[in-house]
Amino acid sequence: MQIVYFCLSALGLTILCCACGMGSGSLLPRSASVTKVETSASPASSTTEKESGSFSERVLRGFFPYREGPPRVLGIVPGVAISQSNWQVASEALSQQLLTTVQNGELTILVQETSDLPVTPEYMTATIERAQGVTLDESGNLVHYYAGLPFPLLDPADPQAGLKAAWNARHADSGDIVQRLESLEVRDITGEYQYGFSFAYSRAYGMHRTKPERNVPAWEDEDILYKEFIQVLHPAPAITIHPLLGLVHLFYWHDHDTRPVNQWYVTGFLSINRLRTLVYDPGASAWRFPLLYEDLFGSYLHAYQWRLLSTRVALVPGFVHGTAPLFGGQRAGYPLDPWELRTVYIVEAVPRNPEHPYGRKVFYFDQQTFAPLYVLIFDHQGKQWRTGFFLYAHPTAYPGAKDLRVPILIGRSWIDFTADRATLALVTDATYNQPLSPDFFTPANMIRKGK
Repeated sequence: MQIVYFCLSALGLTILCCACGMGSGSLLPRSASVTKVETSASPASSTTEKESGSFSERVLRGFFPYREGPPRVLGIVPGVAISQSNWQVASEALSQQLLTTVQNGELTILVQETSDLPVTPEYMTATIERAQGVTLDESGNLVHYYAGLPFPLLDPADPQAGLKAAWNARHADSGDIVQRLESLEVRDITGEYQYGFSFAYSRAYGMHRTKPERNVPAWEDEDILYKEFIQVLHPAPAITIHPLLGLVHLFYWHDHDTRPVNQWYVTGFLSINRLRTLVYDPGASAWRFPLLYEDLFGSYLHAYQWRLLSTRVALVPGFVHGTAPLFGGQRAGYPLDPWELRTVYIVEAVPRNPEHPYGRKVFYFDQQTFAPLYVLIFDHQGKQWRTGFFLYAHPTAYPGAKDLRVPILIGRSWIDFTADRATLALVTDATYNQPLSPDFFTPANMIRKGK
C-alpha cells in the first residue's frame, strides 16, 4: 500500500508505526538472508543498484535498516568467538588492520545480535521534510539546513559524498544537552595505569533542534551551533602532566565550519588562576597524552578532504548492554564487549595542511545513527599510527535513558602503535537533555569554577 504524507503529524504517526513493526511494509527494504560484503580494502563501486520508491520511503529505509532482519555473513553469528583459529570467517567484515590483529592473536572478538536503534520520530520528520533542500556552498558549509540528517541519501558517485557524510556525523542526533563524568588515562602495553585525570564534561546545542523551543535565540544570532564546558576535577596529578593543563575549558563551535572555534581556559599552575584566550588548534598535541586535540574534541570539517570509500556490512564494536565498557587485549585498548554486524559508511579524511601530524584517517560511521564506531589513523608514509574506538550503551540498558533514542557514549580508546600505549576515556556517569542554563557556558562561570 502506498502511503501519502499529508502533514507532519501524519508522518510522525507513520514513523511510530514503522518503529513498532506496524504499518506499510512497502516503506522498508527487504534484506536478503545472506548479505555479501566487499573486502575492507576495496573502494566503493562507482555504480550502485537503482533505488526505488519516493524520497521519504528511501529515507525511512535508512532509519530502519534492520526491520526485515539483521545482516548476515556466513560464519559470523551471535555467540561465536572469532580468534586466531578462525579469523578467516571475518575476512570480508573487518578492516585489514583489525583482521591482522585477530590473526596475530592480539584480539578475540565475541559476536552478538545486531542492535536496532532508530532515531526519534521528530528527527525523521525533520529529515524527510527538509533534507531535499539542503546543499553545500563553495566553502563546504551547509545551506538551507534546518534540522535532522542533512544528507540522508549518499551517492557514491557524488564527489562531495564524503563531505556530506561528515556533515551527517556532525548533525547526528546525540541529544540536545549532555553531561558526563569521565576519566582520561594512559596505560602501557600491558594495561598498567601510567597517568591521567578525571573531568566533568557538558555540551549544549543552541541551533537546529528538532524541537525548535530548545534552540537558544542568542546563540542562533551569534551562529553558535553548540558549546562545550570541561572542568578538571583532580588538578593536582593533572598539573604533573602539563603545567598549562587548564582547570576549566570552554569551547564555542559555530554553525559555519569555516569560522574559528572560540576557546578559553583557566589555568591553576602555582595556585594562580588565570583566564586565557587562545585559538583552537585541532592538530596540536594534547598535553602529554599520545593524542591530538581533535581526537578528544573534534576538528574543522573544512580542514580535511573527504571521500566516501564504501557502504557495506562490517563487524564493529556493538552496543553495550550495560553502563561500563570493557577494554583489553594485548595492547590494552581493544573493545572486549561483544561486536556486531552493522551497515556502515567508510569515509576517508585527508588533512589539507601538509604539516598536519596525520597523513589520513578512515572513519567507520554507523549508517543508522551516524555515530562513529572506529577510526584508523595513518602517518604520512601510510603506516598505521593509531586506532580509535567509540563505545556506546543502548539507551534501554542505561539508567534513566530508556526514553532516549540516541547512542549513549560510555567510553573511547586510542591505541598508539608507535608509542605502545593506549589512552582511555571512560564515562562513569551521563545524563541527557536535563535543563542547563545557557549562563553555564560563559567565561564568568569558568572563573567561578576555576577558583
